[in-house]
Amino acid sequence: MNITEISIKRPSLIIVLFSVLTLLGVIGYKNLSYELMPDFNQPVVVIKTVYPRQSPTK
Repeated sequence: MNITEISIKRPSLIIVLFSVLTLLGVIGYKNLSYELMPDFNQPVVVIKTVYPRQSPTK
């Protein structure tokens, strides 16, 4: 028997299988955890040098 014959002879089986697969999909989607913006710290080094009496045009 292939899937078409089973679907024609036992439509209630196909409805139950489809309902179970749909329910498992909904439960899996609700339990799926994801973050849109994960926390991460990027190391940053800031160096500041001061030259007294110097203009920025040099």
